[in-house]
Amino acid sequence: MKAFRYLILVLLAAVFILTACATEGAVLEDTVWSLESYGEEGKLKAVLPDTEVTAEFKSAEKQVSGSAGCNSYFGGYEVKGSELSITGPIGSTMMSCGEQIDKQEYEYLQALQAAESYLIENGKLSVNCGQKVLHFQRK
Repeated sequence: MKAFRYLILVLLAAVFILTACATEGAVLEDTVWSLESYGEEGKLKAVLPDTEVTAEFKSAEKQVSGSAGCNSYFGGYEVKGSELSITGPIGSTMMSCGEQIDKQEYEYLQALQAAESYLIENGKLSVNCGQKVLHFQRK
């Protein structure tokens, strides 16, 4: 009888863990993410004050879009498990908002274009972009 209870307890724990993992992976899409920091690990840059950089991965259209801090951007994407890739070039509007904001925007879009994988932990999204990383929080 004790072995049966133990087996049930282990199975319930496994179901809970698998459900939690599935839920974490599912929130990449159809959620608006706000960029907190970006760049090389150990040399991360905070998003400039008075700018907001966002990303929304829209599952129905397989399109990522948002604000790059000054301009709106858009592009296609694919997700396979924890792999994330941007398909084709990212398009954007072409306004200038000053040297610092333009530089931040350029660096963000270049990193996003190189996306390779993602991880969601504790409601935060990290996108691995080769040697760079993008850290988002849910908006």
